[in-house]
Amino acid sequence: MKKIFQHPPEKATGRKYWRSLDELAETPEFRERLEREFPAGAAELNLDGLSRRNFLQLMGASTALAGIGLAACHRPEKHLVPFTQSQEWAIPGKPLFFATSMPRRNGAMPLVVTTHDGRPTKIEGNPLHPVNQGTTDLFAQASILDLYDPDRSRFFLHQGQQSDAAAFESALKQLAGTFGEGSGLALLLEESNSPTRERLRAEIAARYPKAKWAVYEPLGNDLADAAAEAAFGPGVTPVPALEKADVILALDNDFLGADQAPLDQVRAFSNRRRVEKAGDKMNRLYVVENRYTVTGGMADHRLRVPASQIGAFALALAAELGVNTSGIASARKLD
Repeated sequence: MKKIFQHPPEKATGRKYWRSLDELAETPEFRERLEREFPAGAAELNLDGLSRRNFLQLMGASTALAGIGLAACHRPEKHLVPFTQSQEWAIPGKPLFFATSMPRRNGAMPLVVTTHDGRPTKIEGNPLHPVNQGTTDLFAQASILDLYDPDRSRFFLHQGQQSDAAAFESALKQLAGTFGEGSGLALLLEESNSPTRERLRAEIAARYPKAKWAVYEPLGNDLADAAAEAAFGPGVTPVPALEKADVILALDNDFLGADQAPLDQVRAFSNRRRVEKAGDKMNRLYVVENRYTVTGGMADHRLRVPASQIGAFALALAAELGVNTSGIASARKLD
């Protein structure tokens, strides 16, 4: 027989708590559902003639038979092998921390990696570094999963067959001997700020002086660097002081996006969005873009404009601000 639980009566005074809008409205339908253990029809769930009770009986019998027939089966025995050479300062069960960095488009992100018995287990920002101050982005947090990816290659492969390091070194030496001083040799790489790769590039240039070293980045900052060089001079990278800006205009620039935003700029922008005491003023963000971005989602005012008309919008805005744009080629009129 079903047992009906009696809920304690509510207090006449004090705060009243409710867990849903139906409980707040106290509808008859809600009271009926509350007094029933299962919704209507759940006590006998008919699926092609099989009831819920019969299903549980069959599953219980199958489990019992499996336990009788497979009583002698167990997992294969595995033995723990101790370290032949332990890590320095390692204590079993105690974490060991290492300071490192993760290459990013605009530099590198300072990180602190937590390890247990030589295995990285957690990545956080370096709290002693002034750039991120202990914070990270989603790419740094997800990078720990790359180390334990089951699809990651575990050995050398040659034409789909397993090989070894000696065969790889032999093939590499044979290939390197065919180029002489590097004539006909070209290396195509993505952009990176790694000092180790820069050292290797210098060694390759010394060994193969005629080799070509090409760097290509589909989503690089070539256009932004060219614009900064034209406006401020060569070798200058503008760094906006967002903590001092009362009004911000972003023209097709996702400066808060996770793929390119430095954490110090995100923090500077977010600090001006908080009102903690009387007299604090929030900044105002205007975004003109051709697609929906993270910065556009944070905007106070957002205008969607085709990418081909961003320049025309900038000229129109400059004219409204009284800037002389007569020397700039006219762009198409905004729709």
